[in-house]
Amino acid sequence: MESSTPIAPPGDRSVYRAQLATLIGFSCFAAVVILWIARLMYVSWLLEDVFSASIGIALVAVPVFLTLAIVFNYVFWGLQRGRQAHPHAP
Repeated sequence: MESSTPIAPPGDRSVYRAQLATLIGFSCFAAVVILWIARLMYVSWLLEDVFSASIGIALVAVPVFLTLAIVFNYVFWGLQRGRQAHPHAP
C-alpha cells in the first residue's frame, strides 16, 4: 500500500528550517529597529531636541523595514505553496 503523501528528501527539512529561521530573525530585527526609532522619537521629544529630524528618519526607515518584512513573508510562503503544489519538482 502506497502513501498518498510523498516522502520529502532529508535536505528539505533543513532548508525549510533555515528559511524559517531567516524569516523570524529578520522579522525580529525589523521590529527592534522600529521600536528603537520610536524610542529615539520619544527621547528627542522629552529632551526638546530637534523632533523633526527624528520624524524624517522614521518616515524613511519604518516603511523600508516594514516593506522588506512583508516581501520576505510573501516570498517564504509563496515558496512553501509552490513546493506543496509541485512536490516532485527539483
